[in-house]
Amino acid sequence: MSGRRDRTVSVGGSSAGRSLAGDERGVSDVVGYILVFSLITITIGTVFAVGITGVEDRREAERIDNVERAFEVFDDNLRDIQRYGDPNRATELRLASGTLSVSGETRFVLADTNDSDDVANGTIAEWTSRPLTYRDSGTTIAYDAGALVRGDGDGSVMLSDPRFVAADNRTTIPIVGLVRGPGRERVAGEDTVQITVVEDATADSETERFGGGGDPLYLWVETEQPDAWSRYFDEADGFDNATPGGTDGVAVAKLRHSETVYVRETVRVVSLRR
Repeated sequence: MSGRRDRTVSVGGSSAGRSLAGDERGVSDVVGYILVFSLITITIGTVFAVGITGVEDRREAERIDNVERAFEVFDDNLRDIQRYGDPNRATELRLASGTLSVSGETRFVLADTNDSDDVANGTIAEWTSRPLTYRDSGTTIAYDAGALVRGDGDGSVMLSDPRFVAADNRTTIPIVGLVRGPGRERVAGEDTVQITVVEDATADSETERFGGGGDPLYLWVETEQPDAWSRYFDEADGFDNATPGGTDGVAVAKLRHSETVYVRETVRVVSLRR
């Protein structure tokens, strides 16, 4: 009996340790997988969001650039009309969700004062034109009586200057007077619009002569784009920006060469057709 050995039960310390270690490695693998998957997801989402935004911005800029190029063609056509007296021209423009209109009024006033309180009494002559204007969100592109203007937000710049010339005591001011023809005043959507410009049979394009009195003369431009016109008068030879303070929608130029002033108005009828 004394030599009999009792059975012993071994509680496997080493095997239990290996089991617990295996569990820890399994948890670590799951956490690592989750972290890697989350990082990949976030990276793909960020690249996708930034990429789509960039593509949309580029598409929007290209769309507006295409409209601007169409207006440049229209401006060239009107310059040919001024230069050669062509009776009619046509230009195509894709709206691309914007609105094109022949509305509003730009008014030119030749006066012997730049005092806004006295301009009515000092008016010598005046002319009017309807601007052709494209609007989309905060961007405006307009053909304004011989000038091509673009506005973004609150500011505007001239893409193409009017053909004003001043030198040797003489100033020549050509004005393209647009009047709205038959058809719609404005069109909107995605379609391509044909802009036709034809000779106005009821109006004569003529050159008028002013000056000779020795007093300074001023050209008032009442327009939707006064910033662009004021900047033009600041920079153009033969003109000084004389816009009085506190006036909205007006740019005023003092003519440095006012002994003889020629104003030639070319009148054309503009129509919008889909």
